[in-house]
Amino acid sequence: MLKIIYCIRRRQGLSREQFLSHWLDVHGPIVLQHQKTLRIARYQQTTPLEHDFSVRVERRGVLQPAYDGVAELYWTNDADFRHAFTDQEALRIQKILADDERNFVDHAGSARWISREIVVIPGAPTP
Repeated sequence: MLKIIYCIRRRQGLSREQFLSHWLDVHGPIVLQHQKTLRIARYQQTTPLEHDFSVRVERRGVLQPAYDGVAELYWTNDADFRHAFTDQEALRIQKILADDERNFVDHAGSARWISREIVVIPGAPTP
């Protein structure tokens, strides 16, 4: 299984609410609509919570500011992953997604990479 981790910071001028609204209600559905073309096995959006331990965990003032969200895109195998970045129709969809990201993502402040999971403690609860 291959996965892209995308740590996202919102575009300047957007409130947290505007960012989340676009990412969850506009961008996410585009990914879902084209899941088969992109051969994505799973797509997960994670957003920070305000919690009474947030200040302690985030180490505000010590670490860089928190990301506004993390996207995780999974592919079952290398062939499906490569398809998402080489097939002409998949590339057309990738362009749609990239164009939409300009509406809410600060690309210079965000980071993404290809990864694989190493499960250290199996059996994590599902929401």
